[in-house]
This record gives sequence, C-alpha cells and structure tokens, in this order.
Amino acid sequence: MAPTLVYVSIALTALWAIAFRKRQHYRYPPGPKSLPIVGNILHVPTGHGWITFRDWARQYGSDLLHFHGLGMHIVVVNSAKAAKDLFEKRYINYSDKEVSTMMLQVAGPERNWIMMPYGDEWKEHRRLFHQHFRPGSVSQFHPKQSKAVRRLLNLLLDSRDDFLPHVRYMSGSLILDIIYAFDVQPDDSRLALVEKAMSAGEEIVKTGIFLVDIFPILMYLPAWFPGAGFKRKAAKWKALVDDMYEVPYGLFKTAVNEGGAQPCLTLSLLSEADTTDISKLEETFIALTGTAYSAGSDTTAITITTFVLAMILNPEIQAFVQEELDQVVGNDRLPVMEDQPSLPRVAAVMHEVMRRYPPMPLATPHRSTTDDEYNGYHIPAGSMVIGNTWAILHDEEVYPDPFSFNPKRFLSEDGKLRDDVPLPTETFGYGRRICAGRYFAMDALFLAISSLLAVFNIEKAVDENGKPIEVKVEFTPYVFSQPKPFKARFKPRNPGAESLIRSAALADA
Repeated sequence: MAPTLVYVSIALTALWAIAFRKRQHYRYPPGPKSLPIVGNILHVPTGHGWITFRDWARQYGSDLLHFHGLGMHIVVVNSAKAAKDLFEKRYINYSDKEVSTMMLQVAGPERNWIMMPYGDEWKEHRRLFHQHFRPGSVSQFHPKQSKAVRRLLNLLLDSRDDFLPHVRYMSGSLILDIIYAFDVQPDDSRLALVEKAMSAGEEIVKTGIFLVDIFPILMYLPAWFPGAGFKRKAAKWKALVDDMYEVPYGLFKTAVNEGGAQPCLTLSLLSEADTTDISKLEETFIALTGTAYSAGSDTTAITITTFVLAMILNPEIQAFVQEELDQVVGNDRLPVMEDQPSLPRVAAVMHEVMRRYPPMPLATPHRSTTDDEYNGYHIPAGSMVIGNTWAILHDEEVYPDPFSFNPKRFLSEDGKLRDDVPLPTETFGYGRRICAGRYFAMDALFLAISSLLAVFNIEKAVDENGKPIEVKVEFTPYVFSQPKPFKARFKPRNPGAESLIRSAALADA
C-alpha cells in the first residue's frame, strides 16, 4: 500500500472511531442524508453551489443548511435575516475566518490580513486600512480613479472588441497607483508580477479541496514524499504571492530613500508611523498594501465585465441611463464624482449588476468560535459558516422577479433612489468582516459605468462578415464567478465622443 494511502487509512479509522463513540446528539440544521465516515461532505457541490444551496434551503424549509463529515461542520446561511442575526448581532462568535490548509501554506494570515483570526492584530490592520478608506476619506482617490477610467476609454477606442485585457489593466493599474503611486502601462513588469500571483490564487480555487485540507497532518510531509505534490505546488505559488507583497513594496522603499516617492497610501502609512519599531510596522504595511491589491483588483474587473454583458443584453436599459447622462452631463465633458447625486439611474444600474451577478456568490467562510443555538438548531464551535450571497440577493420576497435585470427596482416613480429596497451590501461580505474597501470600490464602479455609457454604445461584436456575434450568459463556477470570455463592441455615441476621450487621456499623460 502506498505510504499516502496508509496515512489516509489511519486517519479514516480514527475518524470512524470518533464518529461512533458515545456522545451528545444535537439538532443540527437540515441537510442531505449523511454517509458513513465521510458524513455528507461528498454532497457539497463543487460548482455553482450557491444555486444548489438555495434550492436545498427551500426543500428543507430552513434558512440554514448543515453538512458534516471528516471532523468538519459546514453551515450555509441562505437568508438576509439569518445573516444579520448571526454575522452582525452575534459578531463576537462569527467574526473569525476559516481558511483552508492549502491557502494558509500559500498566503498565510500573517500577510493576507483578510484571513487573520478575529483579534487585536486583525483589528489593528483594519483600523489602519479603514482610516484611509472610510466614507470621509475616499474622495482623496477620486483623481486617480478618474485617470484610470479615462485611460480605459482611450484603450477601448483603439481596440473596441477585445475589451477584457483593458478592464483588467484599468483595475490593476488603479490599485497600484493608489497604493504605491506607480504609473504603470499595460506591459509593465510590476503589473505582470501581481497578475501572476493572482493567477496562483485562482488555481487554488479552481482545484477545490486538496487532500491536505481534509488531513492537515499531511502538511508535515517532506515535499519529495509520494503524494506530497500539493506541497511542491504550494511552494511555487507561495513564491509568486511573496513577490506580489514584497517586490512592489521594496521598489517603493527605494523611491522613498531616493526622494522620488509620490503621495499614495503607503507613503501616508509610513509618514504616520511610530518609527521606534519600524521593522514590525513594515510587516504590517506590507500586509496592508499587498492585500489591498489581491482583494480589490479581481472583484472590480469582474463587476465591470459583468456590467458590459448586462448592457449588451439589455439595450433598453442602456438607453434609459444614457438619457439621464445627456441631461445631467451633456456631451462636452465626462462624468465626475460630483455628478453622482444627480445620476440615480447610474447608481441603480450599479446596484443591479451587483445584485443580479455578485462576483462572489458565496462569501468567504467565517468560523464560529463557540457553540451556538439559532432557531432551535445547534451550530458547533469551529463550524465553517458561509453566507450564500447569491441566494440572499435573489430572494423574490425582497426583489420581485429576481432573475430579470431590472435597475428600476431601485428607483421610485419620481426617479430617485428608493430607501425601502435593500442595497446589495451582501456583495461585500458580512458583519465585522465586511470589505473595508467597499466605498472606494463603489466610487470606482460609478465612474467607470457612467463614463462608459456617456461616450459609448455597448453592443454585440461583429464577425468578419459584419454579422453580430451572439453572447452566451455563462459564468464560471468558482469562488470568483465571472462571465466566460466574450467580445463586445464599443461604438462612440456621437462625433464628439472620440475627441473628448482623446483630450481627456492626453491631459493625464
């Protein structure tokens, strides 16, 4: 028997003994019928699980679902009420994070502070980050957000069909500009470096559960040991992730020492720091700045890509928003953040994109720190507790006809944003672990959406014969769910649009 199978057999035998020894029986939330030893872990869907979880919640008539096996308990939260009750009202018990063993080996919580256990260290990272990204502070980033959007518009003029690389460039370059004041071009090696690190994270997500996630003891195997291929992969991916954190920060510190650093988040952190223990603080700053890129770049790019898809599929909505833009902004300038209160239709489209197609349909797992009871159900300490964002944002009692793309659901009869329809804040997470950069992200999305619709008609791309290329609505089944690649055509709306875009881009050169 191969050595790896020996370890697995021993572990399974131990788990069998634990599972069948005399113990107290609890009333867990409902879920599929379990199997011997493995429980119902094999029932957990590996793709588009948010839909399956929603269907099971209806089948069992419960806001919560429960899965268990191999020593693990998983609870899926499928309603806004249950999410609020657990993640917000009982935040002390549900603010910890659950991270897979494989992910910890590649990007542990000492660097990615979003993964940190709930405690003083996490609170300090959150405090430092929040003071720069709270609602009253994000306006400092508006000039750089506007510059990134104007560059996107200019790139789309030159390559109007293959837009996906331009959206990723806009998102990634904006984050690097905010963090380090790096003014990167599409072929910049600094941008390529962080893109490689992000692709490593995507590979982990696509692979799913590694054997070491089920049997963490395997992490102590040497990399050369049969069956320890996961360890060799982890070492390769970790090198990329470490470079993403360390190389840009090192380049920035060189600029600081040479007197060439420009105003940015990292410079603000350094200037406000107590230099008596700068080595410890620098590790904190590396964690803050590196995590800002990994957390913000992908979700912004996915949401803009999804917006483009929605506009192709709903040209009447596009025209509806452009009518408002023409009245408020006109044709001789681009939208600015100061226009936001006068553009409720733009805001409604932004909210509906996030509601209908949340980039993370299942939130990153929280972890319960103590035993809990909810609606008569037992939630054991150490349970992985997951918010089903997709199910919450497709609740027909809150959002009638939830599968239609209808931004008007957020608008009153007089065209203003309604205050009786919940905004899709679940897109950004839950409780104390909600995304600290959400205000920055929403400002960037507003500028991108309003600017794209102000100067372009977004249409189906055409083939060499001038025939429209049909667009399929297909989304990837992973943690980050995004449209599968498609082409779009960005057609200037009027004769002055091109010159407006060129002059705006020239002003940023």
